[in-house]
Amino acid sequence: MSRPVVIIGAGPAGLSCAWELASAGREVVLIDDNGMAGGQYFRQLPETYQVSRDARLLRDKARFDELAKVLTLPGVRYLSSTVVWGAPGNKTVAYAGPTSSGRIEASAIVIATGAQEKSLPFPGWTLPGIISAGGCLNLAKAHGMVPTGRVVVAGNGPLVLVAAATLIAAGAEVVGVVEAQSDIRLASAAVSGLFAAPGVLRTGIGYRARIMAARAGFRTGWMVAGARGKDRLTAVGIAPVGADGRPRRDKQQWIEADALVVGYGLLPGTETARLFGCRTEHNPALNGLVPWRDDTLRTSEEGIYAIGDGAGIGGVEVALLEGRIAAHSIMGTRAPASLASRYRRLDGYRRKLNLAYRMPQPLLAATDDTIICRCEELTLGRLLADPGRGRNSLNAVKTSSRLGMGRCQGRNCLHVASSLLGLATDDLTTHPRARPPLKPLAVGLLAADKDAGSAMEPDEITLSE
Repeated sequence: MSRPVVIIGAGPAGLSCAWELASAGREVVLIDDNGMAGGQYFRQLPETYQVSRDARLLRDKARFDELAKVLTLPGVRYLSSTVVWGAPGNKTVAYAGPTSSGRIEASAIVIATGAQEKSLPFPGWTLPGIISAGGCLNLAKAHGMVPTGRVVVAGNGPLVLVAAATLIAAGAEVVGVVEAQSDIRLASAAVSGLFAAPGVLRTGIGYRARIMAARAGFRTGWMVAGARGKDRLTAVGIAPVGADGRPRRDKQQWIEADALVVGYGLLPGTETARLFGCRTEHNPALNGLVPWRDDTLRTSEEGIYAIGDGAGIGGVEVALLEGRIAAHSIMGTRAPASLASRYRRLDGYRRKLNLAYRMPQPLLAATDDTIICRCEELTLGRLLADPGRGRNSLNAVKTSSRLGMGRCQGRNCLHVASSLLGLATDDLTTHPRARPPLKPLAVGLLAADKDAGSAMEPDEITLSE
């Protein structure tokens, strides 16, 4: 019996790869931890949402409807609401779904798990009324919900424009948009995009035009310095970005606000790749780890591929192309020349855009009493005084302080802690090992899997309720 290709992630990259493989008659198992396919970009809208009000959303829905037909093709098995939690053997995937768990022996594995948001702790960032840009977009897309009252959108990266424009289109009262990067750097990215990715550039210009038309107060070169309120957010403090990446608090201004939507870019989610033993490397433009890949998008492990935003932040168009390229690599066929050419052009622009948004110095807004690890309630001052810091290792700090040992398993705090503590993010020995189970699981699901013990060593078991 032939082994299927297992694709982890049913976003744009995963769906594109599945379509190319299934169209050629290959057997595919598509696994996604969401209830519906589409990922964050193609997150499906509620039936009550008036898609026709936004031509772009209408086009995206049509694209997704066509792409999602792959789920009905012969030879495609789709496992929704299912997590991949372990890698018990060479190209073996351990999974757990709503009612069952098991493992699949794969002929190849494609990791298309997407990205996660960067966080930037600042005084008051845990107040109710503060939400991440990605979380805000998910609520708007999946439920038609937007923050009420006066809204400030702030951060660094294209997600700031997307979030602000989406909220304005949905009727939210956006009273301020704050981008940390300077206009000069952003203009250089726009010039590059004029030739490499005119469609992407037009979309970005459209977002900014919508913000300006709404008189939302767009500022560049400023960042969030703090937030205040008793039981919930009442005001947002913003300040110019200093040469050291810190807010110039002597120039700080306060904006009365009921909600703050904040996003400081994306990082590839590398946990799954690291779980399967794939080598990672430091990406200077993203200031974070990415899976190492060759020209065919194969990782350091034979038969394992990494595509989409989980391998490098490139957006939906790059993700769709990478899915097709990886499929051709798996099948041993040559990708069409037009596909390869378009990918090189968009990928080149992706790299320039990431560099354009990268700040000269890492943005730092936390003070000593600012909580960095929310799960364990660890402050910056506590971490700065931790004895493990002297060994220049996140593992050492984690061991002595419990940093990253909460429910999120470090996804929300390890990257920012590394930057704040001045640790060497390009030294792979500083990054804690990915351990199974990769995500919190019910004990009952593991108990039902008689072979679960073989997927993890005794000292690697970290269960939650």
